[in-house]
Amino acid sequence: MQIPKEATRKILLETAREAFFKKGFKAVSMRELSKKTGICLSNIYKYYPGKEDLLEEVLSLLLKAMNDVLEEHDRSENFALNSFASEEYHRNSLREMMTLVVRYREELRLLFFSVQNSRFKDYWERWIERSTAMGMDYMREMGRLHPQIHTDISPFFMYFSCSGWINMMREVVLHKELSSSDIERFIDEYIKFSSGSWIKLMNIERNMIPSEAENSNSNDSV
Repeated sequence: MQIPKEATRKILLETAREAFFKKGFKAVSMRELSKKTGICLSNIYKYYPGKEDLLEEVLSLLLKAMNDVLEEHDRSENFALNSFASEEYHRNSLREMMTLVVRYREELRLLFFSVQNSRFKDYWERWIERSTAMGMDYMREMGRLHPQIHTDISPFFMYFSCSGWINMMREVVLHKELSSSDIERFIDEYIKFSSGSWIKLMNIERNMIPSEAENSNSNDSV
């Protein structure tokens, strides 16, 4: 009985995922996947022209989530001064990071440590560079909207700050002993530390930041 195409693709993907997580990208061969699945090599290439195509699909949900992190940065509410001290902003950031590092912990470990011989070998550097460029654009817009604050941030500091977020995730996936509650506590502390540091660096005075109650009343009156 012939296996339906989608079922075959799913078998290949799940087998590759398990093998990549266990051995890393380089150590897994297409011939090994053929042996494990019972699908002949020529048929595998009909679904996935190369091993990197399998890797890309294994990482696809994580890659989308990482792209969403960048896209979320330009939401209009993030240009308000109260976003730096907003409890709702902190909760949303915490939930977003927890989803990434808990749901995609194995994918992150693979992407951090085991893709050196693939087209994803410089993925994190490219992500940081894109995040840095977006961060500089963000500062220019914040300076236009709020000329009273300091937004003349050096590109290298922005790069360092963006790389810090990646290093934070790297440390979480590196330390397998961390429980979900340990991770949540650590990320919560990191977000609060980061927000407080930006408030100081940008010379945002507390009296410049509307309270959440004031912001709610303002929205109600619109």
